[in-house]
Amino acid sequence: MKVRDYLKGPGVLWDIGIIATAVMALGANLAGLLAGVTVVLPHLLYIPVVIASYRYPRWGLPFSSLIGGIYLLMVITFEGAATMAAAEALIRVVVVMAIGGLVALLTLRLRGQESLYRGLFDYSEGGSILVRHDENGWVVEEANWNAASILGLDHAAMKGAPLSSFWDKDEAKEILSRFASEKKVYALETGLTTAGGETRQVLLSMAALPGDRAIITFVDVTRRVAAEHALQAANDKLHVLNRISADHLHRTLGEIIATIDSAGAGVREGPASGLISRVRAMAGNLARQLTLTGTYQELGTSPPGWVAVQRVLETSGVREKTAGVPLRFWTERLEIYADPLLGNVLLHVVENAIRHGGSISSVVVTYRQTSEGIDLIIEDDGIGIPADMKEKIFAYDSGGHSGLGLFICRQILGVTGMTMVEEGSPGKGARFVIRVPDENYRIEGRGVDAPPLPVPSGMEAEARGNRHSSGTIVRELLSAEFPVADALWVDYHQTTGDPDIDRIFAAFAGGEAVSLARCRWHPDGFEVDGIFTPERHRGHGYANAATWGLVEACGHDPLYMHSVRNLTGFYTHYGFVAIPEDELPPTIRERYSWAAGDMEGANVCPMRRVPTG
Repeated sequence: MKVRDYLKGPGVLWDIGIIATAVMALGANLAGLLAGVTVVLPHLLYIPVVIASYRYPRWGLPFSSLIGGIYLLMVITFEGAATMAAAEALIRVVVVMAIGGLVALLTLRLRGQESLYRGLFDYSEGGSILVRHDENGWVVEEANWNAASILGLDHAAMKGAPLSSFWDKDEAKEILSRFASEKKVYALETGLTTAGGETRQVLLSMAALPGDRAIITFVDVTRRVAAEHALQAANDKLHVLNRISADHLHRTLGEIIATIDSAGAGVREGPASGLISRVRAMAGNLARQLTLTGTYQELGTSPPGWVAVQRVLETSGVREKTAGVPLRFWTERLEIYADPLLGNVLLHVVENAIRHGGSISSVVVTYRQTSEGIDLIIEDDGIGIPADMKEKIFAYDSGGHSGLGLFICRQILGVTGMTMVEEGSPGKGARFVIRVPDENYRIEGRGVDAPPLPVPSGMEAEARGNRHSSGTIVRELLSAEFPVADALWVDYHQTTGDPDIDRIFAAFAGGEAVSLARCRWHPDGFEVDGIFTPERHRGHGYANAATWGLVEACGHDPLYMHSVRNLTGFYTHYGFVAIPEDELPPTIRERYSWAAGDMEGANVCPMRRVPTG
């Protein structure tokens, strides 16, 4: 490089600064030594060392060693080697070298990170734009080549351009408003305008950076969106055609069945009667297959969403359809991310239990948490499913009955990664288990990702709850109703509920909560406590009803408790048995650690209930 070219380069000022500050610092220290001053002035040595180590980090340590060496040589020359001044100078040299090495190391790391992020920014598959907010709105500071290519703009011309020059204010308003409150948005679809006036559909993300800056990344999905629209239009037309065809088929089939029934009414005996019966059976099978196909046709036409299981069950009208068979639902706080047809699945399985369960006295819907998610359990106490039929019942129309069909139930559940199996015991009842992945369920009231459900009112509120054999209504409280429990517990050791770890069951009389029972989650087990009825409500069996509800809802897991000794007989009725204290899970045992192992002296008895069935 020629000297003239070098003097025009961007690094010349740095080099002049390094040389000038080095000469100044060493000159000032030389003058000080001549005048007998050895304090304060040595601190000037840090200035060229810091500048040089930042500008040329790989030469930071050698340069700081050079500056320190020159300074030490000057001190020894004027003060002597065996003096206190020389010892102090040696320490200063070590400090100067340490500062130079540290600045160089930090600079290398920062430049490495800068290079990494610059590579990610420049060579990203999507468009990347760095923007700054000022009094005029959002302005582009940097943009990568892909952003310029997608927008059809000159890369250099994008710098300083307002964001509104290619992002319509109406399109941007909702996203920027959300960004202002959340400081980030992710994969939202919007339109950007190219230099030629064409609108490109993109998936856009935006994240806040320090200094009123933000990084915007986007991927062009224009072709995908166009294909989706075309596919949706074709699907809508096919859907209409299928519905028209199905309506005509159903109408014609209904006329055929009516004709067969009319003909059969006049033929009671002989070969013709058997033939007519066979034709009637085939027509019935065809009708069921049409119904099955019609339901399957709706699968996936609406996006999945969060389904409040209890609300779906209680508003489905299934209780009216199955009059005479008690149905008990213990899913008050459970929500599942599923196809909207999940309600049809639950309704079908409940009706299926009643239709094919023989002589059953109840159908119960509960759930239990597992290491992989939750199991939603629908069980009855009927005749059960033979072992060799447990998988066959899920084959296409294997049941030979009308309605949704367990085959279609599995298809609907599979849309969001759920499965269904039958785990009941022949002769004791059927148990259908819907396995829900961990990311596809939530318990309302547990954090920002599971907001509280509103408390139902009106007719919906009247349908809530399960009836105990005494006639008392029992149900689980929503998280918004926990203050009701806290008020009832005020005379019970000031106990309070925690929606994150508690399930609280209440017995009701006249619409008022009169007794409580709590199941608390611990890392190593479930604890039953808080069983309490205020004195004014005692003597009516309300505690019995609340405990029954808790055990039925939570009884698929082992349950532990510290029972007051004179109530062990009461809990034995629900399957609890006394156990040694050391058989309690550690975190549950800790609650009575103050008793130092003397459970009898503390008037409590450890108990456990093992799941049945």
